[in-house]
Amino acid sequence: MPSTFRHSQRPTALSFCVLLLHSHSINGQSQSSSTCTTHENVCSGAGPSKRPLPGCSTFAQCDTTTNSVISIQTCLAGSIFDTLLETCNWNYVAFCDVASCPPTEEPTPFPTTEEPSWSPSKRPTAPPTGSPTVTPTSIPSLSPSFTKESIVQDFLLSKQDLIEKYILISYTSSGLAYPSRQYKFDDFFSSLQLMGIQGFGSGFQFMLYEGDAVKYQYGLVNLAAFLANAMVETIQNDACDELNWQEVAGRYAISNSCGQEGRSYQDETCNNQANEDIFSCQVDTNMEIIAISSGNQVRAPPPFKCEAGRGEGFYAGYWDTETGTEVADIPYSNSNGRTDTEGCCWWGRGALSTRGICNIGKFNYYVGMKAALDGRPSLYPNIDFCQYPEAVCSSDATNELRWTISMFEWAERIQRYTSDQWSYENQLTTFVDRGMNDDSFIDSVGRILSLGCHQEGCSDFEVRHADQRKANFYLILNDVFSLKFLLQPTPQPGPTVTPGPSLQLDFEVDVPNPVAMPQPWPPILPPTTEITSPQPGASYEELPPSYDIGATGDLLLLTAMPTNEHNDSLMRVEENASGRLLRSSVVSFLVVFYCFSLNK
Repeated sequence: MPSTFRHSQRPTALSFCVLLLHSHSINGQSQSSSTCTTHENVCSGAGPSKRPLPGCSTFAQCDTTTNSVISIQTCLAGSIFDTLLETCNWNYVAFCDVASCPPTEEPTPFPTTEEPSWSPSKRPTAPPTGSPTVTPTSIPSLSPSFTKESIVQDFLLSKQDLIEKYILISYTSSGLAYPSRQYKFDDFFSSLQLMGIQGFGSGFQFMLYEGDAVKYQYGLVNLAAFLANAMVETIQNDACDELNWQEVAGRYAISNSCGQEGRSYQDETCNNQANEDIFSCQVDTNMEIIAISSGNQVRAPPPFKCEAGRGEGFYAGYWDTETGTEVADIPYSNSNGRTDTEGCCWWGRGALSTRGICNIGKFNYYVGMKAALDGRPSLYPNIDFCQYPEAVCSSDATNELRWTISMFEWAERIQRYTSDQWSYENQLTTFVDRGMNDDSFIDSVGRILSLGCHQEGCSDFEVRHADQRKANFYLILNDVFSLKFLLQPTPQPGPTVTPGPSLQLDFEVDVPNPVAMPQPWPPILPPTTEITSPQPGASYEELPPSYDIGATGDLLLLTAMPTNEHNDSLMRVEENASGRLLRSSVVSFLVVFYCFSLNK
């Protein structure tokens, strides 16, 4: 007789909905528990394209036209294949019913390939075909660490379609959506592996908690906050360089490249009273750079630029949107009073618009040429971002750099942020543990990124598009990552009930002994011995349990009845249930009597 695997850990309302729907078959096909499933026959017959294998931790991707197996895939740790959703789901809410064949003396395993179903890397290394054309660098390379279980990587690969559909989306000036040309999934994924898993030679990295079956959920929320802000900063505009967006009466100051909303990017050093500034780039007043990105609206201002010269004859002027022309040699200032662009080459670049000589200088110190010159591991040993910050957007490595510089800033400036009693990492943990409903978390994160402080009212300026950042955050959590569905609920302590005055009776009542409270629903899956094991000598055909809705709306368990004396044992069970119901009625009567006495 084939053995049937049924998985469930505790009864939940969702589990019963799953059972009820499952009883009416999935996709019009009912699986008989009398037919055992193997690797060879799992794709036989009509059915869905994904079908679970015995144990439910693996499933087959089937070609429904040829009824053949395309691949065998494995669910994440702590999850099994859900036959209702036709995808992997956490085992405490998933339902899977697969019949397995009894083992044979010489089992024939399904042939496997060396290639995993979900590749942990998007950056394969091609074997050399001849003599190398590039001399290997003497800078020590970073040691990749792929020993951890690929939980986050597999999860993101399974969500690639949704990430491309809802996150990596840009918009035309008329509001039409299109797939971003600047920000692609493959570049994002490989950069995340680099900054969050392999590391970049420092004591910190982008927090993913890869390999931790519990904490990786915090890593996904951290990633969601990062992407929510990147969508606003650059992805929606499909731009690598910061755009000229601050205008007054239709005029955009050309000197906005020096800083917008009152900022001066070239003066934002890493100086503090405790340590010497070893990170900030030195400002070169002779540096001349023109950005590659500009807005896509009609008569949009030109890309940012910086060039030498101050005072009369070097006025930057402004851009007039009414005429679509640049009005030069006029002392038109930005919000910080600058009328020229000398030394103003530090505008934002990358997915988060990383800006300023401190932030760009730190990137160069940890992963650029500065690290290589100091003899430390470097991701980009041949690029001096202090000498040419536009390399982020215009070098050969720009597709990756747009992500890596932003992930570095997030890891260094956001994740490590602490102020008084407020810590980003602690707030992230609290936000997740309490059900991911506190808007103050993502609001504070937006302020840290845009203003450098977390408290409401900590700056004279407001966070641009704060509501959109928040909406993006919950879109990713709920619709792309589906994190609320994945998180296991944390048991909460029940309320403390103060007992009222005891009931004094003038007569004696024969109170029955305490009995166990009846379950409000039948067990999700009754023990097999209760419904499938007949008494010795019985004629009994094993049938799968089914469920139906009773006249009162209750979920009822329907089972096949044996055809012999086993009926008597079931009748005795029903009699015992009647006795429990009678005792419960007595207790209910006492409660009603007590309430009636209080009203009198």
